[in-house]
Amino acid sequence: MKVLTAEQMREIDRLSTREYGVPSLLLMENAGLNLYLELERRFANLKRLRVGIICGKGNNGGDGMVLARQLVARGNTPDVVLLAQASQVGGDARVQLEILQKSQLEVREIPTEEAWRPFADNLRRYDIIVDAILGTGLTKPLDGFYRRVAEDVNNSGAFVLAVDIPSGMPSDSSLGGSPCIRANLTVTFTAPKIAHVLNQDQESLGEVVVAPIGSPPQLLEDPNIYLQLMQEEEIVLHRLPRRIASHKGDFGHVVLLAGSRGKSGAALLSARAALNTGAGLVTAAVPETVQPIVAAGQAEVMTEPLAATEEGTVAETAADQALALLKGKDAAGLGPGLSRNSQSVWFIRQLVRKCPIPLVIDADGLNAFEDQADLIRNDHDQPLVLTPHPGEFSRLIGVKVREMQEDAPGAARRFAQERRLWLVLKGFRTLVADPGGTVYVCPRGNQGMATGGTGDVLTGVLTALLGSYCAQKQITPEHVTRAVVLGVYLHALAGDLAAAAKGPEALTAGDIIAHLGQAYRKLAIS
Repeated sequence: MKVLTAEQMREIDRLSTREYGVPSLLLMENAGLNLYLELERRFANLKRLRVGIICGKGNNGGDGMVLARQLVARGNTPDVVLLAQASQVGGDARVQLEILQKSQLEVREIPTEEAWRPFADNLRRYDIIVDAILGTGLTKPLDGFYRRVAEDVNNSGAFVLAVDIPSGMPSDSSLGGSPCIRANLTVTFTAPKIAHVLNQDQESLGEVVVAPIGSPPQLLEDPNIYLQLMQEEEIVLHRLPRRIASHKGDFGHVVLLAGSRGKSGAALLSARAALNTGAGLVTAAVPETVQPIVAAGQAEVMTEPLAATEEGTVAETAADQALALLKGKDAAGLGPGLSRNSQSVWFIRQLVRKCPIPLVIDADGLNAFEDQADLIRNDHDQPLVLTPHPGEFSRLIGVKVREMQEDAPGAARRFAQERRLWLVLKGFRTLVADPGGTVYVCPRGNQGMATGGTGDVLTGVLTALLGSYCAQKQITPEHVTRAVVLGVYLHALAGDLAAAAKGPEALTAGDIIAHLGQAYRKLAIS
């Protein structure tokens, strides 16, 4: 499913009318009808409920006015208020306003904060309040009159339906914190917008429903619309078949280069995750100081002791040993728990420069490049996957986290294209950017996954899937994208299943590993 910017949505509306001949009034009528249908699905006694519809002077307000007519036609007489003077309303919204006026449905004009106060005092009488005020065209934070309206609606206790987007929420930003109306239900049209899937104030959106309004679906095929929402029915197709007559070599031999004194758990978590994701063979290459711990922690994992520093981290002299180990393997994961020791940094840089197989880099593998990010690029023909969290990614591109998050999809896309790699930007909605310019959004994951070790688990999952694809000779850029998207979704799905079983507060990284099998089964029956 495509995800749109506000400008892309405006262009689709424009082309629907000018190129395909779909009347803009018909699009508005369909929007208002869908608003009614979503309310009807949720309220069996809708006819008897008090409904207040608060309209702005633009098309968002026009959608609300159509909803008012749909309610009247079915026996409910809503209160309609216009936060402007009637003379300020133009375009299709003007047509809708005139229809209401001719239908003798009162539209109360409230153009100022002073005029709003008496109405605000009675907001608690409404069972449902419809926010049809501003829509996706907002370019600055709410202030003054509109901010007061938002605060009063939020304090009303009513069920709030937002038309397209809660008023005040910036449509194109993943940043939270903007003052806005808090909705129980948001109905958007044609396709979700960036804020619907990425804005950190997800609680303000409530349930999000995407309703078709008649725009030709071909318009969503524009290659400039690069953001896509992962969908389970498509993710299922990314799974590799496991033939009955298989052997362990069919599913890849992967190597996890990880761990240091005090962080042996990172190596264990990534290795266990690789096993539970289906890798045929897993080797953990760890500093010799922690090799006994890792070997004892998981019987099915083979270990390779690497030369270590006095601090118990991997030594620079281990680079040749590690590169020799990688020959003939199918994929490698580099970074979890390796430390920032200067020798370990040199080791990491050598591995990234010379690695002969598909490589996933995480954690300290990324930290080794924070002052020399230009060294991270795919200059050979093996897939390279980076899995930074926002702080790590911001350091790599040299900007502050907040600045990056103003356009996280765009920043991820540019980085992946310029460096010819796959970028997994972790977060509450993880992004996958491929070198071809497509960015995928994972709709799964939960707050319980904000705990130590979950990134190590993801490294193991991705390494295992890359290894399996490679072992089956499916390693084109399209195949790599499938493997990475599947890995991110599988990891998040396992996290959701674990949170459902234990609650988010008690969730650990190990619980995600324990639920990978159940996640696979859920995908199998989707």
